[in-house]
Amino acid sequence: MNRLLAVFLWFLFVGHSSLFADKGRFSGVPDTNRIKGFAAGCELGKTITEISLNNVRTYIHMDGVLWTDIGGNASGYEIPKGSGKVCLYSGGIWIGGTDVNGQLKLSASNWVGWVRHYYPGPLIAEGSARGTTDVEVCYQYDRHFQITRYQVEAFREWYNTPADQRDVEFKGYSIPQIILDWPAHGDASAKYDFYLAPFWDNNDDGFYNPADGDYPFYDLDGVLPCGTTRELRRPRLFGDGTAWWVYNDRGNIHSNPSSEAIGMEIRAQAFQFSTNDAMNDMSFYNYALINRSTYTLIETYFGVYCDSDVGYSYDDYVGCHVTKGIGYDYNGVAVDGGGEVWAYGANPPAVGLDFFEGPYQDPNGKDDCKSYDDNYNLICNECILNGNINGLNFGDGIVDNERWGMRRFVYYNNQSGPQGDPGTAPEFYQYLRGYWKDNERMRYGGNGHPNSGATGPACDFMFPRESDPCGWGQGGIPQTIWTEETAGNEPGDRRFVQSSGPFVLEPGAVNDITIGAVWARSYEGGLLASVDKMLQADEKAQRLFENCFQVVDGPDAPELTIVEQDKKLIFHIWNKPSSNNFMEKYVERDPFIVCPAEQPDCNTHYNFEGYQVWQLKDATVSVTDATEHNSQKARVVFQCDVRNGVGRLINYNWDSDIEANIPVVEVIGNDNGIEHTFVMEEDIFAEGVRTLVNFKKYYYVAVSYAYNNFLKYDQNNPDSFEGQRFPYLAGRKGAGG
Repeated sequence: MNRLLAVFLWFLFVGHSSLFADKGRFSGVPDTNRIKGFAAGCELGKTITEISLNNVRTYIHMDGVLWTDIGGNASGYEIPKGSGKVCLYSGGIWIGGTDVNGQLKLSASNWVGWVRHYYPGPLIAEGSARGTTDVEVCYQYDRHFQITRYQVEAFREWYNTPADQRDVEFKGYSIPQIILDWPAHGDASAKYDFYLAPFWDNNDDGFYNPADGDYPFYDLDGVLPCGTTRELRRPRLFGDGTAWWVYNDRGNIHSNPSSEAIGMEIRAQAFQFSTNDAMNDMSFYNYALINRSTYTLIETYFGVYCDSDVGYSYDDYVGCHVTKGIGYDYNGVAVDGGGEVWAYGANPPAVGLDFFEGPYQDPNGKDDCKSYDDNYNLICNECILNGNINGLNFGDGIVDNERWGMRRFVYYNNQSGPQGDPGTAPEFYQYLRGYWKDNERMRYGGNGHPNSGATGPACDFMFPRESDPCGWGQGGIPQTIWTEETAGNEPGDRRFVQSSGPFVLEPGAVNDITIGAVWARSYEGGLLASVDKMLQADEKAQRLFENCFQVVDGPDAPELTIVEQDKKLIFHIWNKPSSNNFMEKYVERDPFIVCPAEQPDCNTHYNFEGYQVWQLKDATVSVTDATEHNSQKARVVFQCDVRNGVGRLINYNWDSDIEANIPVVEVIGNDNGIEHTFVMEEDIFAEGVRTLVNFKKYYYVAVSYAYNNFLKYDQNNPDSFEGQRFPYLAGRKGAGG
């Protein structure tokens, strides 16, 4: 019997590419002599970790630098993964403030090995040595602790299985080393915080021990509140895959620029979701910033720095969306670059950083008001200047829990002069505050500096387009549309900073910053077309944050067992016991479904409905291409669904170009019941004779999908506008997680 040589099941990942864009720096080389003669004596962290769970391949560095590749001088945020195209070069956290004597203290990230402010490990939390560390601790924590949600789910299921059944249900299972090595505890005998990386304490004894069922803490059951207020804060891990690490700004003296350290301990995590929608093109970063010093900082700002290069570095524009709290980079010309491997060419994408949450505002003894009505429509009322436009916890009935969102959006260029790269601590701080290096206030219009003829009022948000209708950034004075295009600016190599503040940073204060990198590409329209698509994708990112990064998974993809025969493939569909769709019993609540008043007990759960199987054109095609109905790359070869009177399912997706919901037929169900076996004898991508060819590779992907229609949506009937626009839900996880 002849056999086909190979059949590949392709779910989410494509191949590796090592081609990245070289990136020049304006300034000279670091002053390595400044590193000698320091207090703690820590070296810069050496660990660099690749993050590549979804359609993004990128890197994190031990000193908090994001995205830069392993070589340290090239963009390393590759998307699509395997393409060699890159769009982010460098990023990190900036913190600046003055003590009661007016002394500026600053901690910042910039290029790899250049700004030397951050070192591995925690800081001592109490006693006379509070806010310091030592070389051994720095060395011990020079590591990113990588883990996946699936590893934790499998461990918990294994642990909760009776011991006499484990060898049958989990044959060959061993506890992953990362669960055994999880850095749950610091050295309390040396006065470090005893509790470090978050963990689930299964027996509530206060100690991390996997033998007791303890595990790195993902909220697997989705039962905790989001924790965006002090009283509800509960550290946890996010994402399908996570890298957790801890670093500080007191391990050594600060150089490039020279500055006084603060005494900050930063507990960070980088995470991604592996999905079949826009989240597959996103990465997220969460930081817990702890002031381990004994002094108070006033006029404090937290900021996120981003050297964003969409492919080729020197032809970019930047802008921001004020109400969404997002800054972005897009191409300033129609074609990116001049044919470089890392450039995107025609119809380049846009990339944005959403500043989801910032530090707490200073207490004022009241619950500050909000500028949104019950339907989340913006009202230009007396509240617009208090930060609620893109902040958190305003008008919620709780006193003094308000938090800043993005309070400033500033940009600068890869150049010298007042609008160029900062070189001193005061210049870094100026950008955090919304001032140019020459102490000029940023102005609305032109390139934001008076030297360009900008005569508008002082402004806090550069190039906001029309996203600040209340004029918050100009003290409540609305302005005309302002973009780099309307200003006629020359494209260039841009950087930007999103900052929050000012506020008073007390000793021991804990603040969280969470950001998300959102990417999208439009293949038609003008320079801002990809920005519009990116902002549309950001709606999903924002909803994800508001739901504590708890994703509605949908039913797990099934296993496909394939029997290969002469010019024939026999497929068998089945689900593992560990699948959330075992025995086809998947049910999941959607927290975003709000039952209408006249139907308070509506169905808020998705239920398993059916299977879809696609043939993929080649190994470069992803499951996203299939679920987005790209018939040039993926075509349905099999479908079956529950016999329940439900057949064709239509989702209604928002189209920002025409500002309307567009119906998309997601599946044409036959409503004949579930089948578990089917036969393939044709290559549906073949031209002419379609018979399968022995010893040829073919690629297939299977997806389970679910159904909910709590209220039928009809875009022509106002009474149904709050109805279910997404009755079809494809599972986002491949077989085995």
